[in-house]
Amino acid sequence: MEPKLLIRNRHQEISDRCNTRMTTIELDHGVEILQHDKDEDEEEFIQTKNNGLQTVFAKFMEEKHTITYKKLVVPQSMRSIYWKFFGFPADDDGEILTRVKIVCLLCKTQIAYNRNTSNLRMHLQNKHAQELHELESFTPPRKQILTQESKEKRAQRKLLKAAMSASSQHIYTTNTDGTVQIGGNIQLVTDENIECQESEPSGINLNKPLKFILKSEDIDNTAVDNQNVSFIIPEHNRRTTSKTVSEAIVEFMIIDLQLPEIVQERGFQRLIATLRSPCQIPSKVSLEEEIIPKFYESFRESILSSISSLNNEISLAVEEWTSNFGENFFTFMIYYQIPGEAALESKMLSTIHAPKDWNEVQWGNTIDTLFNDWCIKLEKITAVIVSTNRTDFINALICRGLTVISCLLHSLQICAQACFDNPEVAKVLNKCRSIIGTITNHPEASSELTVQEQLHGLEENTMAMDYPSTWTSTYTMLQQMIPRQEIISSIFNNINIDQSVDLSEDQWQIVHDLVDVLEPFKVTIMTLSEEKMPLISLLKPLLWQLVSAHLKVKDLDSETARSFKESLSKMLYERYADPNVSLLLQIATTLDPRFKEVPYATNDDKKIVTSPIKEMLIKLIEGNGDNPDIKNEEEPITKKSRLSGLESLLGGYCAIKREMTVQEKAELELAQYQSEATASLDNCPLQWWEKASAKCPNLGNVASRYNCVPVCAPPPCRIPAEAQIVYHAKRAALPPYIVDKLLFLHANHNLA
Repeated sequence: MEPKLLIRNRHQEISDRCNTRMTTIELDHGVEILQHDKDEDEEEFIQTKNNGLQTVFAKFMEEKHTITYKKLVVPQSMRSIYWKFFGFPADDDGEILTRVKIVCLLCKTQIAYNRNTSNLRMHLQNKHAQELHELESFTPPRKQILTQESKEKRAQRKLLKAAMSASSQHIYTTNTDGTVQIGGNIQLVTDENIECQESEPSGINLNKPLKFILKSEDIDNTAVDNQNVSFIIPEHNRRTTSKTVSEAIVEFMIIDLQLPEIVQERGFQRLIATLRSPCQIPSKVSLEEEIIPKFYESFRESILSSISSLNNEISLAVEEWTSNFGENFFTFMIYYQIPGEAALESKMLSTIHAPKDWNEVQWGNTIDTLFNDWCIKLEKITAVIVSTNRTDFINALICRGLTVISCLLHSLQICAQACFDNPEVAKVLNKCRSIIGTITNHPEASSELTVQEQLHGLEENTMAMDYPSTWTSTYTMLQQMIPRQEIISSIFNNINIDQSVDLSEDQWQIVHDLVDVLEPFKVTIMTLSEEKMPLISLLKPLLWQLVSAHLKVKDLDSETARSFKESLSKMLYERYADPNVSLLLQIATTLDPRFKEVPYATNDDKKIVTSPIKEMLIKLIEGNGDNPDIKNEEEPITKKSRLSGLESLLGGYCAIKREMTVQEKAELELAQYQSEATASLDNCPLQWWEKASAKCPNLGNVASRYNCVPVCAPPPCRIPAEAQIVYHAKRAALPPYIVDKLLFLHANHNLA
């Protein structure tokens, strides 16, 4: 009898509302996919039932799989004008294959779909400004239709839904093919003619099947229980030993940052027993004292071996955070360029408990111990990126000759929080949260909000309360309230709810001012999230753009907006005003081929950094033993040959210069670098320098010292606001006795 795998669709709540009959596909893998037998009335399920498999697996798996598409389509429900330049991957019949990612029609960039259009507009603004301008210039604003009676509104809502269902399936369809990468330990292939990796499908005769090639799962047989799904197991994986339940539970805890206490919960035990019976679940004590420490030691040895063998420069990143227990912790990470590869690697080193009363001496001892444990040499550290304001800690680093730079994400958080802490702004924020809570908890008000959102062409259920520790969530809350200002006022006027939480005209003006002033900060975050690895060379141009353009006071600005802009500009300048920091930032930007023409500094400032770059070049060339000024005393004396006629006549005027001096070689490499064409902003500087190493070998080594420094302390995967909120909440719940090992394993789990 074949073993069975359970796969569950994440739209159970929709099916429960619809009271429809389900059939369950049982396979052998721990998740259950439910397939509907008849058409659904709910629009949400109609939009998602065809791509349930892809969405489920994209959420469950951590590695990558590939979706091959033939069209890019936009459903009728997506009514924003920005969808004109984007689409969901679809097959030949226009059926959407995944809603996890969308694709830009202009440059084929893949963007995560977050159920709103803010990242679509940000992408157009950053990459396709001209097309965005034309789109917004020639697209007239949507007319607002207001009704007086609730019955009329409900009737219009029904007509709107009927019109949508009667129209074509998609508002835009583009015939183009390609692939998208989705997180997951599976590969999705929808084209029968595409050759599957790892395994050749054989003996399968399906009608437009989805083929799931399980790359590393340990299953003895290929189970096919549905004509639309095919699981193909690579031959070399079919005889491997199944993972134990203990190992699977530990991996679940590591990847999802779950507490060991979960194994004691009855619901978890019933789940494991349902998926695999009989089985033995490890105890909380064995997890904490045996299994997790064993995993930790294995991972630590592997990372320590990699770090101790490094000969190139590195950078460190330090992030301070607070747990739910009120304790402060510092997490240390290392960044370095992989030898022989144009890529930047990051590893978490340690998380330590850091009481607020620690002085500079205690911090110094802690830093020395950390460096000694991880074989880190001070002279190899280019800079330390810090996400903290602890003066004693920063002074301890500076006393060891290290350059300390404030994390850009942390700086933006500090600046935005300063605006939110303003007494008048704090009152407005509290009222905004009360408005959202009042409407959400009032059935009639909530229903009215949904109706009005549809009539105004706004996306539904996007007005949500913020997570105050992440400023971008507060910004998003305010941004979503602005287009609903009239709707909110109408709800409070027509429905019997608490009127005291509504905003006055002056308070609404503060909301508008905040969104306008902080919009460039949000654009900066979106820009960083699109970078595979945002480097420190980005910091100088971004700061220049913020201070000189976006935060510049305008004549039409209100007094509130003026004060916000002036204070934010001053704060940003002061955070990076240290001469050593400024010089490092200027050198890093100068050696980034993307910013040769960007006016981020004056010509005099750019000339100032030429001297230290040249000095580093000369020192590097001399260190390589390439110094012609040092003559070999044992050089053999060659016998002089008879002079030719030309040599006797013109030899004195044509002296042969056998080799350039070190200074001349340094100047030549600098001139060669400046003569190269400016790289596009989409280029990776690491890859550019790898190709230019033949022309500027020594200057490339100098650039590598700065290309190992990130602009943010957290890794790129945690830059988006949604990722920050989820990670911060899980991390804050970890108890002190397990926090170091579990965070270490979570950050470095890809080594397994």
